[in-house]
Amino acid sequence: MIPSFVDSGYNRRMRISELANRAGVPERLGLLPAPERTDAGYRDYDEDSATRLLFVSRARGLGIACEQIAELLPAWGGSDCVSARDRIVSLIDEKQAEIAARIEELTAFAGQLQNVRESFDAVPAPTSCRTDLSCCVPPSESAFVPVELLKPSRR
Repeated sequence: MIPSFVDSGYNRRMRISELANRAGVPERLGLLPAPERTDAGYRDYDEDSATRLLFVSRARGLGIACEQIAELLPAWGGSDCVSARDRIVSLIDEKQAEIAARIEELTAFAGQLQNVRESFDAVPAPTSCRTDLSCCVPPSESAFVPVELLKPSRR
């Protein structure tokens, strides 16, 4: 369901927790301008902030980084769909290229792991470990693991 930010024809004010809840994103992404404050000191967001946060939420859902969204927001400004759309298409193309490269890396790594597994299956384990540990941990050239593959992927 797409959140509605239209409130019976008036521009309603809201707190950050309500705004974040309505847009379905965490409160602290840092992509909203500083809001006005109430007499009690609460930050007071308007419907434009809700729309902006929805834009941020949907861009994050496409895997676009917060830094890239920060660059998109001034171009979009709440009304320039053409500029924002063109830039988002470009970012999607970049993200697809990154994914394709990662798939190639993971496929190669999966092949390396399979080779190590087959070498282990071909020879029974010795009764005690060797000093070079080749009996239980293959030499590094047997299975090269790029550091990037060890890190969890970021969304």
